[in-house]
Amino acid sequence: MREGRAGDEHSDRRDFNDMFEEHYDAVYRYARRRVGPDQADDVASEAFAVAWQRRGRVPAGQELPWLYACARRIGLAHMRSARRQGLIAESLGQETGPRHHDDADQFLDRAGALAALARLTEVERELVMLVTWEGLDCRQAAKVVGCAHVTARGRLHRARRKLTAFMKEDAPAPARVRVPKEVSWTT
Repeated sequence: MREGRAGDEHSDRRDFNDMFEEHYDAVYRYARRRVGPDQADDVASEAFAVAWQRRGRVPAGQELPWLYACARRIGLAHMRSARRQGLIAESLGQETGPRHHDDADQFLDRAGALAALARLTEVERELVMLVTWEGLDCRQAAKVVGCAHVTARGRLHRARRKLTAFMKEDAPAPARVRVPKEVSWTT
């Protein structure tokens, strides 16, 4: 975020509003893919609340990766909380709430890709999603997950190889057509 003029509150607000307008939708979509539609707005809003509180620490030109890293940590905290609530509800014999499905879940390719993605480690999965879904480059993704650029490149390369292998494993075998011997192929 651009630095305001020596604590000029009006300039800080204008800069923050510009950052909010530019990046809110991307942070919301990021959160929605990780925590679902019910909590995505909360996660995105909390990320921007943290950005406002720490506006002097948001690196200029790197606002989006910084916001993704913040939203990632907030999302993980939300998921831990939801898991605890689910365990409590389960122990009481109650339903944990409605489940949301999007129409894309009906397609086998997406389900297979999500299953393969789930088999990766958390950091590998996060790197693949940041680069593929969020459009970050490897350096920016490395900042989000908190590792060196070279480490992220290696992890991303291995994750992509694993994904390819997992997708091939989970792919349904092509149906074999048996042709009876008595069928003539000539016309």
